[in-house]
Amino acid sequence: MKKFLSILFVLILGVLTASCWCLPSEAADSDKVLTVRKASALVATDWNKLFTTSDCQIIWTNVFEGLYGINEAHGGYYNELAKEVKISDDQLTYTITLNDATFQNGDSLNASDVVFSYEMAMENPRWGYLTGMIDKISKADDKTVVFTLKHPYSPIAHTFFSIKISSEKEVTSAGADFGTKPHKAGTGPYYISEYNPATGVKFKAYDGYWRGAPKIKNIDVVLITEDSAAVIAYENGELGYMHDAPTAEWEELASASDGRSAMVKGNSIRMLNVNYMSKTNNSILANPLVRKAICYAVDKETVNKVATNGYGVVAYEYMPSDYVQTSPPASAGGFELYKYNPEKARELLKEAGYTDEQLKAGVSVGTLTTYGAATGEKAKQAQVIQANLADVGLKCEVEVADVAIISPRLHSYDYDLAVFGDSGNFDYNNIRQMVHSESVGMDVIHFKTDNSPFNWKRLEELCDLGVSTSDVAKRLGYYTELWNIVQETATIFPLIHMPVGVVWGKDVDPGDICPTYFHFYDFSWK
Repeated sequence: MKKFLSILFVLILGVLTASCWCLPSEAADSDKVLTVRKASALVATDWNKLFTTSDCQIIWTNVFEGLYGINEAHGGYYNELAKEVKISDDQLTYTITLNDATFQNGDSLNASDVVFSYEMAMENPRWGYLTGMIDKISKADDKTVVFTLKHPYSPIAHTFFSIKISSEKEVTSAGADFGTKPHKAGTGPYYISEYNPATGVKFKAYDGYWRGAPKIKNIDVVLITEDSAAVIAYENGELGYMHDAPTAEWEELASASDGRSAMVKGNSIRMLNVNYMSKTNNSILANPLVRKAICYAVDKETVNKVATNGYGVVAYEYMPSDYVQTSPPASAGGFELYKYNPEKARELLKEAGYTDEQLKAGVSVGTLTTYGAATGEKAKQAQVIQANLADVGLKCEVEVADVAIISPRLHSYDYDLAVFGDSGNFDYNNIRQMVHSESVGMDVIHFKTDNSPFNWKRLEELCDLGVSTSDVAKRLGYYTELWNIVQETATIFPLIHMPVGVVWGKDVDPGDICPTYFHFYDFSWK
């Protein structure tokens, strides 16, 4: 009897444990909120209206999905909404079978939604560099889409990742208001429950997600523009995850994280753009000698030290060659590096016709514009460049404002100098958005003009040649020539490849650390 009672007691205790301890813990997890910092306001809830990395990295991988996804921690692109992809022998036809996914509104993903989304993107000139190769797209049946290309296009994976699929019904019914409010038009693991550009955005888990319900149910992405305020919020336990943590406070953050931190090399570039078409500085920047002098005047090592505490990597390439196989490495030669040489800069300015007296007084090259926080890394880079230019006899004002204000001006070439950034790709063809005339609204230097001083035709030809083959050696040759032409123009001057610091809270497991496109779906509570 005693043995029986002992067994019975253990069984009862087990039932009580399950009912009294486990269930409240699960309930607590469902109520818990992961708070994430965003340094700039989210400008829209429609993927088609987002162009900055900080906007795309939370919406493109968490709310919307593409035919392909991207995981930088595990080698790049993978099939996402595309279940199976068949390519014709001539590489002009892609027949794609779709996964059995649903939108967050409960509707099944249909091939017509894919056609709708791509046609919408093809009407947006900003996506020309991603869709220009598509001749037509058609629906074969509810789960099959057929892409017909104008020519073979080796980096099609980036198009399949970048173009997201939206619910045709929801986008159409919302009309012009779509993107200004919360919606359930994506197939991703989270939907937007609240949206206020001035404060942030709230996500709820979509438990009907086709790959299984997310583990973390509630996410608040809060707007904290100042790095110092973000550090305090993390140290006070108010932030559960911070991506692109400020490097100036990295040692303090890493110490406060008690091992819950990681610093990885970013798949990114910060660059100085010199606008040869500037109309606000008496056409000084139209002189190639002045532009080259500016490049030689910039001390990238100091830029890196001041902006990232030295955690970044001085850049000479457009994309990091350890991420991108076809990126021409500086070590191989083939293009001008413009290594820091202030004496060379002064010689070029004198060759351009400026006297010692003029340089001593300071020759104005206009305004150096950038975006983000006034104490952010881009602002710090701009301040170093301003000092470097002053050392060789050039002067400029520094202007820092919100990306929503600055971005339209940069893309309409309404600036003199600018610190600008690009990131998050696994194919060198990404440079197309900076050099090809199809990339209207994405580029910040316009090479193709009626009286262009540059060989823009060869630039565009090299872009086309680069995508016409999958042979790495051939592509590397084309892109080396392309980058050499760009560097000769002295209009796109690489500064640093940014580091990516990540810290997280005591009760959070962030899964794989990706330098750009993190996935909340991979997160869980400890």
